[in-house]
Amino acid sequence: MRTRSSLLSAGVLALAVTATLLAGCDGARQSVAEAIRPASAAEVAGTLREQIAKGDFSRASADGAAWLANQADPSGVVAWETAKASAQAGKADAAIRFAGMAVQGGAVDTVRLMTEPMLEPVRLDARLVALAAGGGPAPDGRAGSLAPAVTPALAPAPSNAAAASIGADGIKASAGDVSVQLPD
Repeated sequence: MRTRSSLLSAGVLALAVTATLLAGCDGARQSVAEAIRPASAAEVAGTLREQIAKGDFSRASADGAAWLANQADPSGVVAWETAKASAQAGKADAAIRFAGMAVQGGAVDTVRLMTEPMLEPVRLDARLVALAAGGGPAPDGRAGSLAPAVTPALAPAPSNAAAASIGADGIKASAGDVSVQLPD
């Protein structure tokens, strides 16, 4: 009887140890799965915001650019954070390119584009002004507008086409019935 009881106790103990080990394996398996799963745009944007808040603009710019080189960002949220970080890091070309992607993805409208404090270093760049006016280059650098293609028969007739110019008195931009002049 005593042997039987000892065997039963040993079996219960072995079962408890095995269950603990298996639970640890599930946790490890979950950790590995999370580590190899590509980060979502929202997760990357959150990480970039943290880096920006710490003032690590160069790292945020590089991390955002690397992620965008390998992943699609249809919402433009990663592009927007990368544009802000790039502007603060002194990377004007990248800031404007990523800002264009953010506008195209709908993460930001053109008013916010021109009022975002972090884009101050590139605020007077003619390319950003043209982008805000709706006539800037496509995010991939090709010439053309960011506006979606519209069948000519359905396109409204604007009173003024989008335009931007740089003169001795500053930068002028217009789109439709709205005109803006930024001092030099």
